[in-house]
Amino acid sequence: MYCENCHKQSPENFINCAYCGEKLNSPKKKAPSKFVKKQGVKLKFSLKSILAGLVGFALVLVVAALLTSSFTASKPERIIKNFVKATQTENANMYYALYDDNIKEYKLNNRYFAEDETFKQMVLPMQTSHAFYTEKCGEGYRLSYKVISQRTLSETELKAFNEILETNFSYIQLPSQVEIISVDVVAKGEKGTYTSRYNDFWCMKIKGRWYKVDKNVYTEYLNMEN
Repeated sequence: MYCENCHKQSPENFINCAYCGEKLNSPKKKAPSKFVKKQGVKLKFSLKSILAGLVGFALVLVVAALLTSSFTASKPERIIKNFVKATQTENANMYYALYDDNIKEYKLNNRYFAEDETFKQMVLPMQTSHAFYTEKCGEGYRLSYKVISQRTLSETELKAFNEILETNFSYIQLPSQVEIISVDVVAKGEKGTYTSRYNDFWCMKIKGRWYKVDKNVYTEYLNMEN
C-alpha cells in the first residue's frame, strides 16, 4: 500500500502506514464504463461493415443478372459475330458449328451420303465469300458488321416454318423462336472497302441454343408463303 503522507510502501493488508501511522487509502478501482463504451462502438462499426458488405454483394448479384440477361438476349447477334469471324479467318470448323445437327444429319442422309462431303458442301459458301473478299480487298482484309434490322417470326409464321422443318427436313427438335436479321458486313483491306448486305440472315433457337438457319430451309418456307 502506498502512503500519501510519507510516500513509503506498506504491506497490502495494512490499514495504517507502518512508518507514520497515517491511514492508508485503498486503490480506486477503474470503472469499466469507457472500455464497455469503446467495445460497443467497435461492435456497432463492425455491424455497419457487415451490412455494407451485404449490400455491396447484393448489388454485384443484380449487375451480374443484368449482364447475363443482356448476354442471353444478344445470342442471335453472336451467331453473326461468329459467322463474320469464321469467314475472315476461313475457319471451316467454326462456320460448320453455326448449324444445328438436324440439318447436318438431313444433308448427310439425303444429299451427300458421307460426313466429309457434308462438311465440305456446308462450308463452301464461307470459302467462296472469303475468296471474294480477298480478291476485292486484298490479303489480310478485316471484316466488321452492323445490324440494320431484326424481326421475330410471329406464332403463326413460326408454326408454318416448323412444318417445313418437320415435313421437308425431318426435324425432330423444333425451334421455339426465329429471328430474321438484316446486317451489313464490311470488308476493309489494302485494295479498298467492300460492303455486303445480308437481308436473309435467319437464326433459330432450339432447346436454348441459337443456330444459323440453312438457306435451303428458309427458301422453302418463303416459297410456301408465296
